[in-house]
Amino acid sequence: MLTDILPSAAISGERLTGPWQGLGIEPEAIVHPESVEEVSAALRWAGASGVRIIAVGSGCHLPALWQEGRFVVLSTTRLTGIEIYEPADLTLTARSGTSLADIDAELRTHRQWLPFDPPHVLDRTLGGFVATGQSGPLWMGYGELRNHVLGMTIVSGDGRMLKLGGRVMKNVAGFDLLKPIIGSHGRLGVITSVSLRAFPVPAVERVLVLKADSESELWEPARSVRMAPVMPVSSVLITPVKQLEARAGLIVRLHGTEPTVEADQRTLERYAGVSFDLVTNNDLLASIQNHAAEGKTRLIASVLPTRLPEVVSAVSRICDADIAVDTYAGRVRVSAGDVSSEELYTLRESIESLGGSLTVWAAEGADQTLSSSRKSDVVEALSLRLEHVFDPKGVMWPQRL
Repeated sequence: MLTDILPSAAISGERLTGPWQGLGIEPEAIVHPESVEEVSAALRWAGASGVRIIAVGSGCHLPALWQEGRFVVLSTTRLTGIEIYEPADLTLTARSGTSLADIDAELRTHRQWLPFDPPHVLDRTLGGFVATGQSGPLWMGYGELRNHVLGMTIVSGDGRMLKLGGRVMKNVAGFDLLKPIIGSHGRLGVITSVSLRAFPVPAVERVLVLKADSESELWEPARSVRMAPVMPVSSVLITPVKQLEARAGLIVRLHGTEPTVEADQRTLERYAGVSFDLVTNNDLLASIQNHAAEGKTRLIASVLPTRLPEVVSAVSRICDADIAVDTYAGRVRVSAGDVSSEELYTLRESIESLGGSLTVWAAEGADQTLSSSRKSDVVEALSLRLEHVFDPKGVMWPQRL
């Protein structure tokens, strides 16, 4: 029994409410551990009892479960607090349940920040954010999240407490076991603390927008921006742009000093042969950042940047959707209403024929065996080996990545 290994205050039999309802099925209990030791005890109990565990942070980025069986939700919301912050070293260590809003507030007092901008980033917990591994379009200017995680503590599926990496850039030796954990969606274990590299807040940020009546009018300017001799920190094409009362918009962000961003804007306009407008409303920028992040069907397609117009056309043929395109990374975020299994199969085949892949994040009412594009045999074999090492009894859900 859970009550034999955890304090009664750490266990609740409440029904899932709010964002956790997306799980689709009810757990036997919700566990709120307050220490690494309690997390370890819960996982060891699960392995011995034949019960699965799904680790949850804020619950705002939780996929539905489609497997049958007994399971318990392990919430990290009581594993909170910034443990170490060294502004001079630009490093921070915090427990996994700490909200990114709290971390951002602390960093801002020293004019520092975490340059990651996936949708609703400040609503997430640190552990959940690292587990999903989504950096957002700012990766172009600052690098992927996985490049800035210095270390972490996790509890593996069999209850082992593992310290990976360190707290400074040079304190890393041996096999790099951090990378498989980042983006593993909690499949390999429960993250209990994370050490991150922070960045100075840019002296000047300039957000440029080019509006158009159709996304087809923006592909050439987007290509020109990508080929220009200056590098914006992000370039995103979104459609429709309800916030700007336009059908489509190209949003380009520049960071630097006032003279450099002014020169960069002139260079981009010369190469693209257009004149950009400025976005000065922070609420509007946040709304644009969260574009295409909600809906009954949520998808992410990845493809070479040169094939992006074909992917967007394939999506448009199947459904009326909100779309956000990272024009540097070749990532397309899609949010739509109900989409049938047949339509999703057709879309996946179209994207794979272009050399890309499709991740089905949520698809209410569709065939849940559809899942995402299949991994290569080599990647599949490596994933299975990692899962066997970290979680030999298959305690962690979802059972397959």
